[in-house]
Amino acid sequence: MENQCFIEIDSEQIPVTEEVYRAYKRPLWAEHKRKERAKRCRDENGFRCTKDCRTCEKSREGSILSLDKFNDEGYEVADSVDLAELVADKLLLEQLVDALDDLDPDERSLISALFYNDRTERDYASEVGISHQAVGKRKQKVIEKLRSIMGVK
Repeated sequence: MENQCFIEIDSEQIPVTEEVYRAYKRPLWAEHKRKERAKRCRDENGFRCTKDCRTCEKSREGSILSLDKFNDEGYEVADSVDLAELVADKLLLEQLVDALDDLDPDERSLISALFYNDRTERDYASEVGISHQAVGKRKQKVIEKLRSIMGVK
């Protein structure tokens, strides 16, 4: 008597014969095995390495990389992120988004054009029909208004 096997299709367990189960799973097993083999390094003669992979000098596809190895190879690795600084930046960004909502449509348009769309003051000035000096002055006033709303000096 054959073992009862099941294949999951759309979160439903479908009973199948062992032969069908193996035929269905064979490509998945082969892919898993291929990935595992790709992680193993080989010596100069092409034989699989028997050393501990964590201390091996060779890197293979999918292997774990260490920051020390990057430093040894001459790559600079940035310091770890300060969590408190990251949280403070996120809170400040949320505060800025709220402050931007308090701006008039013209002020929001100016900020959007200059800071989000990387447009120049001259380009924006020609679009709205004023001088680039006027755009510069308006930009400074809007920035001061944002600082005031956010309570930043």
